[in-house]
Amino acid sequence: MRAFLLILALASTLQAAERARESTPPQPFVIGISPFLDNAVKDEIYRGVVRLLVQELPLNSSVAIDDAFHLRSITQVQLPNAHVFESPKTRANQFASAIRELKRFLAEEHPRPNGVGLKFDGAIRLPQFFDFLADNRSDTNTSLTVLLIGSPLYQDEKEPEFSMVDGYFPSDGHLVAARDKSIFGITSEPTGACSPVAHWVYFGDPWLNDLYKEKITRFWTLYLERRGGRLATFCGDLPTAVQGFRQGTVPARSSVRHWTLDPTQAKIEMLRMGREVEVADWIQRDSILESAQRPPATMVGRMKIGIRWQNNIDLDLYATPRAQAETLFFQHPRSPEGYYYKDHRSSPGREYEFIEFESPVDIREVEAKVNFYKGSCPRGPRGEVRIEFDGRIYAAPFSIPAPEGNRGRAGESQQEYWARIPVQKILKLSRNDSLE
Repeated sequence: MRAFLLILALASTLQAAERARESTPPQPFVIGISPFLDNAVKDEIYRGVVRLLVQELPLNSSVAIDDAFHLRSITQVQLPNAHVFESPKTRANQFASAIRELKRFLAEEHPRPNGVGLKFDGAIRLPQFFDFLADNRSDTNTSLTVLLIGSPLYQDEKEPEFSMVDGYFPSDGHLVAARDKSIFGITSEPTGACSPVAHWVYFGDPWLNDLYKEKITRFWTLYLERRGGRLATFCGDLPTAVQGFRQGTVPARSSVRHWTLDPTQAKIEMLRMGREVEVADWIQRDSILESAQRPPATMVGRMKIGIRWQNNIDLDLYATPRAQAETLFFQHPRSPEGYYYKDHRSSPGREYEFIEFESPVDIREVEAKVNFYKGSCPRGPRGEVRIEFDGRIYAAPFSIPAPEGNRGRAGESQQEYWARIPVQKILKLSRNDSLE
């Protein structure tokens, strides 16, 4: 009798354990894939994802595979908490339809959007994708483990001003902005309980330099934290990202850079890295070793024009390559001819900003000016303008008589807040160099 009672108790315990196991919500996994991947990496991605499905992901889990650019489902599978699904053969048979859908998605040549200067190589739209996950994949309070397969450089033809191409990256102002002001802004009322732990893999080398890589890594790290998530893996190696994804590993806090928001980056703007780390040395360094003493040998070419100043005030540079062309400044940082770059330094005396015309411009047509935008300077701002052209660096002082900024207002009554930069005079052009 005692043995019988022990058997009954054991059976009851096993049944209770089985019921508890069955009632445990499945662990949610999401794989977000770019539809614009290079054909050379698709086979590796296909084999890696299939291996996850049939061998590596745990029982009692759900796996959603989504198009992370167009925000739509590719396929989904459920891994029951049953011993039979420990067999790769069983999984392969049960998930055959899902595997075919994945293969079809990767084999298809998805038409790319049209966008000036945008190629969409490996593009995913991360902010919109996480909104999609919050609305469609967050039916539990469990954090989502997400594998992102695609470029870390955001691109969107509908809002190209936020695209991270040619060295652009968002200022921290985007991270504290409302969503209606920036695509990277965080809504005050999230649409779902989505706290993603992201493992992100990209292919190739999208970085202009190591500093640019750090800027993008820092931005996405802070962005994920603002959404209540973590950027656990960020690399160019698929096996490394997959290992972190299937294990759900998150780096220890001590091994993660303790990046914080920069309070001086209040403006919502896209900053830009040059192709060399030393891109701004021509304007940052305290003196010019060989200031140009003669005019350039050509009238047409690429040009950089920048300003620097000492006071803790905000000055803004404006430049136009020719009449009727687009003017570059902080609210219009890109044009067909070039781009505007600004970097806020912690020390006011090291602030600088510049405009680069990447397409050749006729220096006889270029116009530039400086605005005293914000701050107070009783004697009026003074600074230096530097122009790089034809392999030479030219410099000249500038001054603005106004004692305080006017926030960019223009017109006849606002002239004292502006200083015209005499580009042609600084370049030492003579009257004989005038346009015919």
